[in-house]
Amino acid sequence: MCELKEEYDALLIDTSMYDAHGLRLEKGLLGKLTQFRKSPIELIMPDVVKNEVLSHLQKKIKSARSALEKSLNDAGDHLFFEGSSLNNAKKLLIDSKEIEELANSRIENFINNSGVLVIECGIYVSVSEVLDQYFSNQAPFAETGKKKNEFPDAIILLAIEKWAENEKKDILAIARDGDWEKYCQNSKHIDYTEDFSAGLSIFNQANAPYALLANLERSLANGSAQPFLSKVSEGLSLSLNGFTPDQEADSQFYWEPGGSHGWFKDFHLVDNEFRIVDSDEDWIVLEAMALIEVEAEGEFSLSAYDSIDKDHVYMGSISASAEEDFKSEILITVVGDLNGELDQLEVTEIEIVNPISSIDFGTIELDYGEYD
Repeated sequence: MCELKEEYDALLIDTSMYDAHGLRLEKGLLGKLTQFRKSPIELIMPDVVKNEVLSHLQKKIKSARSALEKSLNDAGDHLFFEGSSLNNAKKLLIDSKEIEELANSRIENFINNSGVLVIECGIYVSVSEVLDQYFSNQAPFAETGKKKNEFPDAIILLAIEKWAENEKKDILAIARDGDWEKYCQNSKHIDYTEDFSAGLSIFNQANAPYALLANLERSLANGSAQPFLSKVSEGLSLSLNGFTPDQEADSQFYWEPGGSHGWFKDFHLVDNEFRIVDSDEDWIVLEAMALIEVEAEGEFSLSAYDSIDKDHVYMGSISASAEEDFKSEILITVVGDLNGELDQLEVTEIEIVNPISSIDFGTIELDYGEYD
């Protein structure tokens, strides 16, 4: 991987990175790209990448719609029976034309909100140029393997190279693609990194208040950052209050989930490293890695198989509780005088990038004691 410069004129993000962040264009690190809308830095998206992201979004939405339809059909006996007032809501969800247009509208909103410059690759690269790279086994084409799969990469990189040359721009490409990395090793205008947050921090370096980071890390080291950590803890508590994890458990009985709810217990930072992923004059968004502890309660309905009647016999229901921890990047929005005292800053928002989605309640059994 090449040594990165201190400054770049443009940012290029590969489809692999959009996929790696779950195509969540409105949230997490992808959501922080809105900082480029008014920035002199160009956030560029080749039309090939746009079409790939659009295609992947359409598949993701189609899958989510099918899962939603199955869940609604499974709930039909109790929610969508004949005469139910909820039937119109079901029809609206399943038949809505808006769902079919979601992929297009989401990517267009992302482009508008982030000030994306969409580049038409065909203007900057010809078929003959791509074929020259192909037959001479030049990166991003490999000497072996299914080289036809690398044509989109070749079109993107050759076009962006020409665009950068014309515009006299230095570009940082963020991707998780070995073919991109090989190409960028010999590129005059494009550098490569796989670290999204590190890449974003480079663009903040010119004007972001890095003195705040030094102050924060120093306070964490000497144990005087407790007021700041308490504000982060409060934000995590609000974010996780009443979350509903999927239930997992082991039992000698057949069990069905009856609902669950969870809440925040505690957290600690994995290390004292922070990154700036977005900033303005009086606010900043920091990324940190945290180990977050949660508690949850779940209801379970138990039954046993009757081999004579060949049916499941209801045995009762129980409540179970569990504690679990998980690691996730957290995005901390800090507001106030960024050059002032740490205690005077306000934490206005906490976003958990990869929230916990399920909890294992361990082995569940009937509580026979209640029948004594």
